[in-house]
Amino acid sequence: MQGVNESAAVPQKKESRIKGLLISLLVFAFWIWGLNWLFSHYTSHSYFTWYVKNGTLISIATALFAVIWEGLEAHKGLLSWHPFNFLASCLALAAVFSQAIAVNLAGPLDGVKRSADEPVFILEALWDSAFGIVMDLLMALVLLGWLLVIAPLFYLLTLFTGAPARREIRDTGRRLIVKTEGFNTIITDQPSSAEIPQGAIDVSFGAHPFALTNALNAAVLFLASMMIK
Repeated sequence: MQGVNESAAVPQKKESRIKGLLISLLVFAFWIWGLNWLFSHYTSHSYFTWYVKNGTLISIATALFAVIWEGLEAHKGLLSWHPFNFLASCLALAAVFSQAIAVNLAGPLDGVKRSADEPVFILEALWDSAFGIVMDLLMALVLLGWLLVIAPLFYLLTLFTGAPARREIRDTGRRLIVKTEGFNTIITDQPSSAEIPQGAIDVSFGAHPFALTNALNAAVLFLASMMIK
């Protein structure tokens, strides 16, 4: 009986996954339709035209942010082929980033309590506290704008540009290692399960998949913007 139940559960899981995929696609369709309607009624461009014209700058900024904040690379779902996984990763990113902002805003005057051999003037602490709040709020608004406005077409674009990174995330079994010794550069193709030798760096596409994909996004959108001029 247990074997029968397990065999019956497999089709149900497949059916639920298909339903999840279809619901996620419908959410994206209505999301993009709504944004296109808003842009068409309140700006001089459609949502698609606006994204193509500004997408290069957006992608470069996102790629740089991914390099600066390593925590962004941990959200592999942002490159996922499955729309539900992408949406879930977007929500997780928003939660993590909001917590990072909360930590940054905590204890604004803690620096004043340092010992006498590390003097921190009250003016400096107040200055950094005030403008820290402004910059944190600005980053929060930028993140909110990215999630609400950029994310839908980012997902559609990364269905294509994210293919190299997704292959690495799924583990192709190999990675490229580069080690410099004096004037010699040693390039090694080794199994991904092997440890990286001391002094070597991993230059495979899986090292920074999110930054790589955004760089590809910038290139594709730049070419597209040249074509629609």
